[in-house]
Amino acid sequence: MQRPQLLALLIALLAVVLLYFGFRTTPSTFEQVERSRIATATTTDVSTLIAQARKDLTGPVANQILGLEQALDLENPEPGQLKALSSAWYSAGHGAIAGHYANEVAELEGTASAWSIAGSTFSLALQQSTDEKVRSYCLENAVSAFEKAASLEPDQIEHRLNLALLYTEMPPQDNPMKGILMMVDLNKQNPDNPSVLYHLGRLALQTGQTDKAVERLRKAALLRPEHRDTWCLLAQAESAAGHAKEAQEAYDKCETNIIK
Repeated sequence: MQRPQLLALLIALLAVVLLYFGFRTTPSTFEQVERSRIATATTTDVSTLIAQARKDLTGPVANQILGLEQALDLENPEPGQLKALSSAWYSAGHGAIAGHYANEVAELEGTASAWSIAGSTFSLALQQSTDEKVRSYCLENAVSAFEKAASLEPDQIEHRLNLALLYTEMPPQDNPMKGILMMVDLNKQNPDNPSVLYHLGRLALQTGQTDKAVERLRKAALLRPEHRDTWCLLAQAESAAGHAKEAQEAYDKCETNIIK
């Protein structure tokens, strides 16, 4: 190789080295934003929740939970022990922790019923909490639990309905109508399902769509006349629509029907 060619090659290699090692390819401000995003993106975890909850536990409930935790075999936990812990934490007002233990039960039992219970526990905790990190934690775990229940029992509408209700309770920022659209789709596939009609009617009433609420709740009441909540909500919808006679009839059935 002649000297001019060798010199050109060395210059080219030097340029590559400088580009690769000598210059920052990511602006420092971007790195700071990214580090901040990672630090704040975490919702919470069950260890943090338990540590915080223990500060407020006193009296018999604290002793009950402590005794259950000490009796728990961490290597081979029994579903009964985990269920007892879930129940105790829920009674103590810590639904997210109760959901964690219900989730552990579902992992062991692997049934749609167990996953549905876990999802429902997290869902109730989501509704009861005002802490956004706890709500996000509950939403994430409830969605996962109901999805597993739906995968095990794909023909059970309730699992998909529960998913839709979650998204109406805490709508995704990029898709705020997700839950409602899921329920509308469920209604199209199952037009005579009273549970879907009831919740669509409830949402319609909340958003001032009284005619739709009346239509859906009337149909739900005919399909499931033993469901007291449907009659009670129908009475409200009929009254809001100005149907005094129909509202009174629905109210009477609401009062006399003891089955929920």
